[in-house]
Amino acid sequence: MAPTSILLSLVLGLGCDGDKTNTDVVKDSSNLDDPTLTDEDGDGYTADVDCDDNDVSVNPGATEICDGNDNNCDGEIDEGVTQTFYQDSDSDGFGDEDNSVEACEKPAGYVPTGNDCDDGEAQSYPGAVEVCDKIDNNCDGEVDEGVTTTYYADADLDGYGDADGAIDACSQPTGYVTNDGDCDDTNVYAFPDNPEVCDEADNNCDGSVDEGVTTTYWVDIDGDSYGDSSLPTEACSLPTGYAEIDGDCDDTEPLSNPGEDEVCDTIDNDCDGQTDEPDALDASTWYADTDADTYGDASSSRPGCTQPTGYVADATDCDDTTSTTYPGADEYCNGVDDDCDGSIDEDSAIDASTWYRDADSDGYGDVTYSDVECYQPSGYVSDATDCDDLDSTSYPGGVEVCDGADNDCNSIVDDDPTDGDTYYADADADGVGDPGTTTVACSTPSGYVDNDWDCDDTDGTEPVVADAGSGTSSATGSFADPFDSAQDAIDAADSCVILMAGTYKETLDLSGSSVSVTGVEGSDVTRIDANHSTCSASSIASGTCTDWAPVVTIAGGVGATPELSGLTLTGGTGSATVTSTSTTCADSSASYGGSNTCDVDIYEFCGGGVYIDGDDPLLTDIVIEDNQLAEFEQFKVPAPSGGGFEQVWIYSFGGGVCVLDSSTTMSGVTIVENYADQGGGVYVSNSGTADISSSVIAANEATDGAGLNLDAGDATMTNSVVMFNDADTDGGGVYQVSSGTFTGTNITLAGNSSSTSGSTRGDALYAGSGTTAYLYNSIAQADSANNIAYSAGTNSGSYNDWYNTTGGTYSGWSAGTGDLSTNPKFTNYTDDGNYNNDDLSLKSTSPCVDAGDPSTAYNDADGTTNDMGAWGGPGSDW
Repeated sequence: MAPTSILLSLVLGLGCDGDKTNTDVVKDSSNLDDPTLTDEDGDGYTADVDCDDNDVSVNPGATEICDGNDNNCDGEIDEGVTQTFYQDSDSDGFGDEDNSVEACEKPAGYVPTGNDCDDGEAQSYPGAVEVCDKIDNNCDGEVDEGVTTTYYADADLDGYGDADGAIDACSQPTGYVTNDGDCDDTNVYAFPDNPEVCDEADNNCDGSVDEGVTTTYWVDIDGDSYGDSSLPTEACSLPTGYAEIDGDCDDTEPLSNPGEDEVCDTIDNDCDGQTDEPDALDASTWYADTDADTYGDASSSRPGCTQPTGYVADATDCDDTTSTTYPGADEYCNGVDDDCDGSIDEDSAIDASTWYRDADSDGYGDVTYSDVECYQPSGYVSDATDCDDLDSTSYPGGVEVCDGADNDCNSIVDDDPTDGDTYYADADADGVGDPGTTTVACSTPSGYVDNDWDCDDTDGTEPVVADAGSGTSSATGSFADPFDSAQDAIDAADSCVILMAGTYKETLDLSGSSVSVTGVEGSDVTRIDANHSTCSASSIASGTCTDWAPVVTIAGGVGATPELSGLTLTGGTGSATVTSTSTTCADSSASYGGSNTCDVDIYEFCGGGVYIDGDDPLLTDIVIEDNQLAEFEQFKVPAPSGGGFEQVWIYSFGGGVCVLDSSTTMSGVTIVENYADQGGGVYVSNSGTADISSSVIAANEATDGAGLNLDAGDATMTNSVVMFNDADTDGGGVYQVSSGTFTGTNITLAGNSSSTSGSTRGDALYAGSGTTAYLYNSIAQADSANNIAYSAGTNSGSYNDWYNTTGGTYSGWSAGTGDLSTNPKFTNYTDDGNYNNDDLSLKSTSPCVDAGDPSTAYNDADGTTNDMGAWGGPGSDW
């Protein structure tokens, strides 16, 4: 064998073994490198392995497809790629499984589906709908299953068959029907749903004969055509002695049956179970007599054989709800036709009123013109007491005015008129009236005056009067002949002095006196002006200043209780206490002649407006302003005799008020624009006490304690304002030097200032070592870098608002329950130093409103919890 044949045989042999794929043959073939072999179809296989080298789709590596060729050169054609098709002779889409072929495409007359049970019948195949045609249409092995109909023999042709004569068929045979409910197939009148008739047959096949078609009749003994319900019979026609209607309640009484009309005869005529009921034909009509007045209501009636309870035969009552209303009753003025005559409240009514003409429409009538009516006629009133029916301003209880008429009809003209003036009794005829005895009149009544300034209306010498404008020095001091000097009046008085409006350029001394001095026309127009100039140390040393004094001195030392009110006190320079001593001259002043010995005169000025020492005055409605005391100063000069030196030292206390060893009460006092080295407004020392309420301490200046300075003294302050006071060093508002107690309740400390140097300043309050300070329900406000309060002593407080616009609050002070630190929102706070422009009451939105101590015994003026500040507690209406 040639080498090529041997190689082909091997290749074919390997392909047939199945040990290697055609791809293996190609990979193992090295014949492509043999130049003697060719690949005609260009499929990568030479003729020695390609079984058809002229067909590119035929080679050992090709995939077998159904095309009639040996595509993969394995010696078989179309192996594994043909399909089985079945002959379909009846063209029903299902073929005969016993007659099939293998082919690449479906031959004509063949289908891919077999299992036709009858390939000669087009109506027979799997899934066909079974019909009644004696053929197995759906190939389930059964013929006409479930599609035949059962029919029943109908011998009497009444449309209903006999269940015992049933057959199954595809169509209805003659003499058969589809229902089987006939109970008698020999009787054409007997079948289901046939109407039952009275013929002794079961016409409707319900198992009963003549049911429901017979008629019930009842025995009728009395022949009234109504039978006895207890004696019925069933029949197809009415038997003799029977009635077609039952319900006879008495079959022995022909006038008693359901068809009879009821009459009043004690028989139950209509058989309704009742005898002689109200609807009896001959029943009477009765009328309701609800009010039992024997007259009935025509609109409320009822029939009856006998009179019902509460009814009468009469029908003339016009109001059956009221027993006093009936024909012939008495007429009254009550909006009711009592006598039923058709008219209401005639003039003849028993209680008709008499009305009186009111010509002036003032609600009071004229007794001479009257009319009797039940109701008030127009222009008439029930009152007959008008004293002048032509004057609408004159009537009993009228408002008396000054018009020459008797407005209140008390037979007195112009008595106690509302537009009159108030006059005061002047029993002692001194021209000054008693405030406790008043009358109102159109003009001054005899024994009365138009003022209320008398302190003792039994003593014609009191009060003693001064009038700076019209008085004289030689006067008697009476109201008609006043002094021109307030001090002359004080000296002449036993109990009281009144000062008329004007400026009194003098100083007053009430030492040891308990006289009251009143500016009766108020502090705005009544001034005491000391008109003094402030002394300096040099002017004192040179002898050019020797005149100084407080405006008012109260220094008797005997506990006297004078009263001052209605005054403005100004121009005072204080009471001076002078002491002399010798000391070394080791001070900052220049030395003279080398000597170090000095004779010192010490001047201590106290109380520019009021100087108090040892007496206990009451100050009300007082303005203390512009009283200027000397500044602290040490002045040294050579002694006139030579060889030594003289010094003048000046101290000043209490520019407005100085309180020493005294219990002083101040209410409604305004202390403004005063100066002293210590205590520009008020100075309290030597165990003195000051009780201050409803007052203002403002715009005062001092080195320490510009508003209030306590030096071993006590002060109680309530509902008061301390504002815009300026201290050069400490305590712009309140300054406590040593010992003593300060108690502030509902006070406002605002805009006060102190020195900005040092770390222990207190703009509003400074409490030194050994002092005690209390603050409740109050507001402390400042506008500087200092703390509002500083304390080196004992202190406590609660329900206070501490507010500094720059942040500082308090140092050494004990924070208390209910304290705030927020803008108090004053009504008008300008911080311009002019206290007259500021209103430190609280806006309604202030956080201090109702923020005071809720447990205290008093309430705010508006009835709520206390506010903080000057208007938040007792006396807050000032």
